[in-house]
Amino acid sequence: MRAIVSGHPYQRACLVGIGYFVAATSMIVLTRFEGGVAVLWLATALLVAELMTLSRDRWMPTLLACGIASFMATGLFGFGWVAAAPLVIVNIGEAVIGAALISRLGYRKTYLDSLSGVSIFALVGCCLATAISSVPAGLVVAGLTGMSATKEGLAWFAGHGLGTLAFAPIFTLLLSGEFSRAIKAANRRQIIEAIVLLAIMVVATLAVFTVNHMPLLFTLTLPLIIIAFVLDRTGVATAIVILTIIGGTETLLGNGPMSLAGETLTRQAQLFQVYLAVTVMTVLPVSAVLKQRKVIFRQLADSESAYKLITEAATDIILRLDMNGVISYASPSVREITGFEAAELIGRRPHDLMGAEDEAAVVAAYRQAIQQPDLPSSAEYRASVANGEMRWFEANIRGVFVDGVPTGWVSAIRDISQRKSLEFRLAHAATTDSLTGLGNRRAFDGLLDRRIDDRRSGAAPSCVAIFDIDFFKRVNDAHGHAVGDMVLETFAAAALRTLRAGDHVARLGGEEFGLILNGVDVAQASHICNRLRIAVAQDITRAPGGIAVSITVSAGLALIDGSKTRLQIMRQADDALYRAKAGGRDQLAIAA
Repeated sequence: MRAIVSGHPYQRACLVGIGYFVAATSMIVLTRFEGGVAVLWLATALLVAELMTLSRDRWMPTLLACGIASFMATGLFGFGWVAAAPLVIVNIGEAVIGAALISRLGYRKTYLDSLSGVSIFALVGCCLATAISSVPAGLVVAGLTGMSATKEGLAWFAGHGLGTLAFAPIFTLLLSGEFSRAIKAANRRQIIEAIVLLAIMVVATLAVFTVNHMPLLFTLTLPLIIIAFVLDRTGVATAIVILTIIGGTETLLGNGPMSLAGETLTRQAQLFQVYLAVTVMTVLPVSAVLKQRKVIFRQLADSESAYKLITEAATDIILRLDMNGVISYASPSVREITGFEAAELIGRRPHDLMGAEDEAAVVAAYRQAIQQPDLPSSAEYRASVANGEMRWFEANIRGVFVDGVPTGWVSAIRDISQRKSLEFRLAHAATTDSLTGLGNRRAFDGLLDRRIDDRRSGAAPSCVAIFDIDFFKRVNDAHGHAVGDMVLETFAAAALRTLRAGDHVARLGGEEFGLILNGVDVAQASHICNRLRIAVAQDITRAPGGIAVSITVSAGLALIDGSKTRLQIMRQADDALYRAKAGGRDQLAIAA
C-alpha cells in the first residue's frame, strides 16, 4: 500500500490497474449469477477513489491501466471479448463521471470531511454516475445475452452504485495514506483500544451472520457508532471492511439474516449490499461530523490559547459580553487602567459604571456591531474607575456570531482621557480669542446659526449686536498696541460683568465685538446694550507710566429672524452700527 501511495505516477497507475483487475475478476467470479451482471462491483470504487486523490492532469495513466484491466477481466471471465470493449467505455466512463462531478462541486479530496461532502458523494458519485452508466450497460448485456435490458440495467445500477458507496471511502483512506498516518500517529493506548474495539466488531459480525434463525443486524449499530466516536473514520473504514468480508462471505454461503428472506442467493447478495450501503451512509456522516467537530475543537483550543495570550499581554482592556450585556470576561489589564480587579467586573454591565449622558451612544454602537457586523463600531464615553474618578474611554466593538447567530460582543477598550483633554483644549483654543478670553468669530458664527435654527423652530426671540470701540486707532497711535490690547481687555471685562448669564459675547476681530442676547426682544436688548455702553464709558484703562485711557463704544442691534441667514442678520446689525457711528458715536442704533 505504501508503494501505491508514494510511488512514481506510472508505477502507481500500474498498481491501481492490477488492483482494478483483481477487484473486477473477483466480483465477476464470486457474484455473477445466472449469466447476468455481477451483483457486487468494487472496481469502480477503487478507480473513483484513486481519481479523487489525483489532480485531473494525472488521470490518463490510471484510466489507461484500469481500461486494460477492465478489458481483460471482461474478456477472460465475463461476457467475452466482444463485450469487453464497450464495457470498458461504460466502466471507465462511470468512474470518470462520478469523480469529475464531485471534483467540479469542490469535494475532490474532502468529500469525507463533511456531511455535505458525503451527501454529494452518495448522490452524484454513486447514484447519478451509476444511473447514467446503467443504460448503455443494460443495452450491451441484453444485446449479447438476450436478457432484459431493464433488468440488467437495474442490476448494474444496484451492484455498481452500492459497491462504490460502500467501498470508495475505504479505498480513498487507503490510497491517500490516511491509514498509515493514523497508525504512525497512534500511541500504545490508542493501538490497544483500536485492537479491542475491532476485535469486538469481528466477534459481533460473526455472531450476527452465523445465526440463521434470528435477524440480529441491528446489534452491529452500537459497535459501529462506538468505533466512529473513538477511532475516527479510519476505524470506521476498517470496521466496514470487517463487516463486508465476514457478512459477504456468510451471505454467499447462504447463512445469516439475509437467508431469512427466503429469496435466491442473488437476491440475498443484493439485500446484503443494501444493508451495507445503509450502514456506510449511517456511520460515514457521523464520522464526518465528528471529524469536523474535532477540527473545530482543536481550532477553538488554539484560538483560545492565542486569545488568552493576546488579552493577557494587551495594554487595552478586553471585555467579552453576553447578549444580555453582562460581562463574562475581563482581561487582566483592567486592573492597571481602572483599579478594578477583573473578577469584580464579571457579572456586571458596563452601563453600571458609565455616565448617563453617553449611554445612548454606547448602546447604539453595540447594536450596530450586531446589525452591521462588517462595519467598524466604536463609541467614546465617560465611566468611573475604582477611585470614583470619571475618565474618558474608547470602545471598539465586534459582534460574536456562532453559525450566523449572535452570541455576544467583544470590546477592546482604552483610556483616552489625555487625548480628550487635549481635544478639549484644542477645541477651546480654536474657538477662543487668546487676548480677551472671549469666544472668537468661529464660535460666534456657530452659536448664531444655532439661534437662527431655534427661531425657525419657534423659540423665543433673540437679538444680535455688534459693538465697535470708538477711535480705537487713536489709542494705538497715541499709546501703542500694548495699551490698545489692555483697552480690548477692559471692554471684555465690562461685557462679562454686565451681560446676563445666558448671553454671549465674542471678539469678531480688531476692536469689533459681537453679542447674542437670548430670549429678549429689541426693546429689552436695547436696554442691555445701553447698559454695557455706559459701563464701558465709565471704566478707565490704566497702563504703566501713569497712562489712563477712557473709551466709548458704538453699537448696532438687530433681531434674530428665522427667515434670514446669518450673513443677512449680521449685515443688518453692521448697517445699524454704521448709522450709530455716523450719528456721532457713543450710541446704539437699531436695524430697520
